[in-house]
Parts: sequence; structure tokens; C-alpha cells
Amino acid sequence: MLRGHGGEVYYLAKHLGISPEDISDHSSNVSPLPPPQGLYEHLKKHLPEIERLPEADSESLREAMGIHFGLEPELIIPASGTSEWIFNIPKLLKPKKVIILGPTYSDYADAAKLAGLDKKFVLAREEENFRPPLEELEKIIGPKDLVFICNPNNPTGTLVPQEALKRLVLKYPETFFVIDESYIDFVADESSLVPYIKNLPNCLILRSFSKIYRIPGLRLGFLVISPPLKDVFWQALLPWAVNRLAQVAGVWLIGQKNYVKQVKLFIVQEKKNFLKTLNDMNLPIKVYESSLHFFLLKLMKHNSQKVWHSLLKKYYILIRNASNFYGLKGPFLRLALRETEKNQKLLLALRDVLK
Repeated sequence: MLRGHGGEVYYLAKHLGISPEDISDHSSNVSPLPPPQGLYEHLKKHLPEIERLPEADSESLREAMGIHFGLEPELIIPASGTSEWIFNIPKLLKPKKVIILGPTYSDYADAAKLAGLDKKFVLAREEENFRPPLEELEKIIGPKDLVFICNPNNPTGTLVPQEALKRLVLKYPETFFVIDESYIDFVADESSLVPYIKNLPNCLILRSFSKIYRIPGLRLGFLVISPPLKDVFWQALLPWAVNRLAQVAGVWLIGQKNYVKQVKLFIVQEKKNFLKTLNDMNLPIKVYESSLHFFLLKLMKHNSQKVWHSLLKKYYILIRNASNFYGLKGPFLRLALRETEKNQKLLLALRDVLK
């Protein structure tokens, strides 16, 4: 396991001798707003249900999501976070090799390694502002390969247009494509491939409750599969793969459409204000354009580990040292927006550390 994912507040708080609540976490790419109002009360109401086994196949949750997405419930398979499916997909499909469009989330490469598969990276270039190099990807795609594409991408925030992805998947019918849409809820609704899954038989789509609803501790994600792949993945599903509180939360959260709209509206304005202030500070950094609420930036005069450590030690502010993403060369950081007050404190801390 790579230690260096965002959000490791328990581990860091223990070593700092403080409470996890004392850390302002800008390293985890979850919603900048607190979870939907009423969620805690809803979970408290259902707390006695932990005395019984959860639904073996999360039937109620799948039915709710089926209505939400307009799909048969059998095409939706929940799990305790998307990581479970990321690591299981290569084992189940047994591809010739794994191709990863990067720089991106490290678990795709770890999953290929654990499955004993060869992996190849197709890396976006810094000088092209990390534009996803689909043309280069096509040069090495072969039959029975498995391609991981995070869209929108972590850590760069780049977004491949829906039509471009559809064309790519349809052009290579003998290649499997895993499209990780964990952050798709933060961008325009028409960016997702989920509505087209029945016409994309070689496609699998990962989605997350953790990011948009700010509930990573509940561990809830799901896989959307095309009908031809249904039997393969249902046979691999373990009973009780999702805990009862996560099942209950998922059914309730699916109906919180106004919350998702509020998050998007908040991000538009907060992102504009944050970036303007950051730019006005004239710090020795380069900030890359992002479609999301988190940003990749490169330090021009500082060491990324030292800046990361200074922010944590002096201000109890946690950001992501992005230098360990494969394909990022140099002192990169990634930071995510939170509530306005916390964002302002981050800006002041950055000015102090980078002055």
C-alpha cells in the first residue's frame, strides 16, 4: 500500500500529538461542503440495524440507484469504496496488459502489480498542461488489453469530453475500458458515460459516494457494468460487501439532488475567488487549470516535501505532496477547496511559507 494518499489525518494527528479535528484537511478531494443536512440524524435513527446483517447484495441501494440512473439494478454493483473493484477488475478480466492514462491515481498500477500483469503508462505532458494524450494511447492499445482512465482525472483535474471517450471505447471493441468517474458529480451532468453503458459492452464505470457527499469514512462506491459483463462480476461479488449504515446512507443520499447543485454552485464562486487571491499574491508557483475543486500546482523555488511539512507543522494544514504520482517530475502539490474560512487560512499560510 502506498502511504501518501490524501486524507491520512489519523496517522498524522497521532504523530503530531493532536486531535484529527485540529487538522484542516485540504489533501482529500471530497466535497468542500459538509455532508447533506440530515444525514447524521438519519444514520442515528438506523443505528440499531448494525445488530443485524446488512442486505447480502445491497438490493435496496441498487434499486434506488437503478431508478436514479435509469438502469436495471443488476448493472450496478456496490462495494466498500471503488478500491475494491479497482483491485478486482484486473483479476477477473485477465487482460494481456494494463494500460494507464496518467499521471493519475496510484491504485490502478498497484492493482495491475497485484494481479501479476504487465502495465504501461501513457503520460500527459507538463508542457501541454497535462492534456490527456488519447492519440498516444491509441498507438499501444491492443486486443484484450485493460485501459484505466480517470475522468475527471486525479491529480490534474483534466476532463476528457464524453463524446471523445465514447468514440475511443467503441473504436476498440476487443479492449476493456475502466472509466473511473469518482469526481464526475462535480462537473456537468452530461460528462458521464453511465447513460450509454448498454451500448458500450467493453466498458466498466466506477462511481463514488465518498467524494461528492463527503463521506469517505463510510466507504461506499459502485461499479456500473454493461450487460455482457454481468455474469462475470456478479459471480465475484462477496455477500455483505457493503455495511448496513453505508447501505442506508446510500439510499438516502441518492435523493439529495439539491445538495449536489449547491456543491457545484459553491465551487464555481469559491474557485474563482480562491484563484484570484492566489494569483494576486504573486507567489513562485504555477497553477494548472482544473475542471474540479482541487488544483495541481508546481513550486518554482521550493521543495514540495518541505512546504508540505511546514504547512502541517506550523498551521495544522494538510495538503497533498503530489511528487509521488508516477509521471510528475518535480516539486508538485495538490490542494483541494474546503469551506471559505479554511480556504482563506490556507491562502495566508501559503503566502507565509512561500514568501
